[in-house]
Amino acid sequence: MNTSTFRLKSRSKGALVDNSHKVFYICSMSGLHILWFRNDLRVHDHAALKAACLAAARDGGAVVPLYIHAPEALEHAFLIESLNDLDAALDPRGAALHFRQGDPVTILSELHRDHNILGLYTHEAPRPVARDAEVETWCLRAGVACRTFSQFGPEHGPGGQAFEDFMAAPRHAAPPEIPAAQVGIGKRPFASNPGETGGPKGGRKAAIAMLKTLLGRVSDLNRIAAEAPPGEASLFEQLAPYLELGTISVREVWQAAITARNRYQAVGQDIRAARVSELIRQLSGVHQPPARPRSRQRPVGPGKDGQLSLDLGLARPG
Repeated sequence: MNTSTFRLKSRSKGALVDNSHKVFYICSMSGLHILWFRNDLRVHDHAALKAACLAAARDGGAVVPLYIHAPEALEHAFLIESLNDLDAALDPRGAALHFRQGDPVTILSELHRDHNILGLYTHEAPRPVARDAEVETWCLRAGVACRTFSQFGPEHGPGGQAFEDFMAAPRHAAPPEIPAAQVGIGKRPFASNPGETGGPKGGRKAAIAMLKTLLGRVSDLNRIAAEAPPGEASLFEQLAPYLELGTISVREVWQAAITARNRYQAVGQDIRAARVSELIRQLSGVHQPPARPRSRQRPVGPGKDGQLSLDLGLARPG
């Protein structure tokens, strides 16, 4: 049986370096599982990533992390930094982010013609996207499995016990290794002078640092203002850019905020606890569900190993 060989390449200071020991052989009867990154630029708490890896392990195919962008999208330093941070997180796991510019259906059609797409895996977007229906129609006609996972909560809308149960569920572990293939990586969007934008720094590391700063530490209450300074944005507004791109998941923020609020309440810091409670309330409104019902696969079960810790150093009350 004919085989195609895909060599994985890792990056060193922006350069592509051949990792000859990482070679995946994909038989001609197998194919690719496309992981379409959109508003979920992370490898942690990522149901679609886990599902794609499980499918590849089951049928011998390979995972291709893909980001499709418009020409003007990569002019924004915050997005560029977030994409580079994601690419850096994929690298030690044996994968790399593939960049394509243009229409998603056209791009997927070309990949399917050249490499045989078995499945398309993605997260639902915060707001309805018109092109999603076009992609779903293409998948149906091409015989490609299309699996869309929730990252915001139940289908029937935010709030309530169902939303809280979804957010309280264990986070999906980042896979230690991704059975990935290189099928031609597009131009990487390096930021020339991201520090000169004057805005927040993008990427998951920056998102977690921001979360830790905003929620604070109970042990450092003497150095934390109980009330927000005049004119300061709310906790949610400061985290919104990271939630919009999904460099940190709503579930991760919700769980960290619940822990922080409970510990502030335990030490009598009611004003601070109320501010965190407002963040928790606003998290349920990140997702604006589509007007029409949409079918969606159930998220795969959470893993136990390899999860990035979100321990904020919150001291338990004595």
